[in-house]
Amino acid sequence: MIEMVHVFVIDGYNCSKRIAYLKIVDLDILVNSNADGSQNRGRSQSAKKRIQVAALSKTCMCDAGVKVVNDYTMIYSGAPHEMKTRKAHGVAICLDQTAAKVWKDSGSKRKPISERIVKIRLQCTPIHITVIAVYSPINPTTKEMANESDKFYSDLQDTINNASTKDMIIIMGDLNARVGQKQQQHIAKSSVGPFAVDVENENSTRLTDFCEINNIIVLNTFFKHKLAYQTSWMHPRNKIWHMIDYTLVNKKFRSSVEDVRMFRRAAGAIGTDHHLMRVKIRMHLKSRRKNVNPKKMNVDSTKLKDDKLLEAFQKDLRDTIDATSDDTINIDERYQLFLSQLKEKAEQHFPVDKNSNRKRKEWLTTDILKIVDEKAQAFIEWQNNRGSKLEPKYQKKYERLRKTAKTMTEQRQVEYWDEVCEDIEKSIKNNDPQQRFPL
Repeated sequence: MIEMVHVFVIDGYNCSKRIAYLKIVDLDILVNSNADGSQNRGRSQSAKKRIQVAALSKTCMCDAGVKVVNDYTMIYSGAPHEMKTRKAHGVAICLDQTAAKVWKDSGSKRKPISERIVKIRLQCTPIHITVIAVYSPINPTTKEMANESDKFYSDLQDTINNASTKDMIIIMGDLNARVGQKQQQHIAKSSVGPFAVDVENENSTRLTDFCEINNIIVLNTFFKHKLAYQTSWMHPRNKIWHMIDYTLVNKKFRSSVEDVRMFRRAAGAIGTDHHLMRVKIRMHLKSRRKNVNPKKMNVDSTKLKDDKLLEAFQKDLRDTIDATSDDTINIDERYQLFLSQLKEKAEQHFPVDKNSNRKRKEWLTTDILKIVDEKAQAFIEWQNNRGSKLEPKYQKKYERLRKTAKTMTEQRQVEYWDEVCEDIEKSIKNNDPQQRFPL
């Protein structure tokens, strides 16, 4: 299954005790969550930019709920599974550990509106933020498509009506609209800035009407940059670049926005024909309560399978316990001393390599990562040669590497689960529930 994911990012940099600079990023990426490992690369790209909040479009996920994926908490909304089709859309908002804690401290407020709209609320300082991830229907060419677009904006209007008027409302997503200069000059002067670059279409009329009614502005059009840093997507047939990805915010918070621009190569390694959009905002995500959790041992569990390392660890631990034995302490103090010694020796004998990816899937081998990197580089070469005579060559190279990565990943996943099943069967035969249930 291939999914189109639309990412909305908040990147925080502490500059004082009360204020932080936040970056909000809009990114379209192509993800094959069951095949070539691109989703893991998407998360690695997010980690490089210290992503805190990500809004995803066209996830193809059914129903609505909350799911934890590695370090991210996903709040998703999709069509009921009884109505799922290959054209299913779906949207989601992903929160990293910091943002997820803020969201939970805020009461875990979420509202899945439809398969095209999902909303959450973050109680921040000095104001609260309502984040709405959207995925608009394409520009209508038939009456049925026009009705679908009208329903989308009707649902979006109801979502805005139910949001607090004191909140900073951020709407971000692929709105499939082309806001034009004529709209700024004659129709929507207050909501569209002077730097619109496109020729308007029917969806842009709906978008500007929505903004005018709700005192919302189209942030993309208020900052001047080179054309390459304003457009986000190239039409595959006529090779013309357009601005169809937008960030909207209520007008009274216009002064909080510092900059909006596209980054042409930032999303290339993930596999997308959309450019990454970054919005800088002054804001501060603050947690009201601090949960005191015991610190976990920082060890590489894969090294526990090395018999030599395990034997050295056991010997060192025994020697340490014998050397520090004290008959004057009680049983509780002796237990705490043992735990500290165990943790110290485990971290000493089974350290985590600084250059290793601890969060990657256990089935994800070095060979798979290598072919995925080659695929990412081939995609960048293809994008850099679009519209030239060499485009078919680089496109075929990318498609070949993508197919190879998918095949290698599927084979390794089968091998991995066979190994897990063998370990479970072995533990059952040996009547070892301690080893059986963690597997």
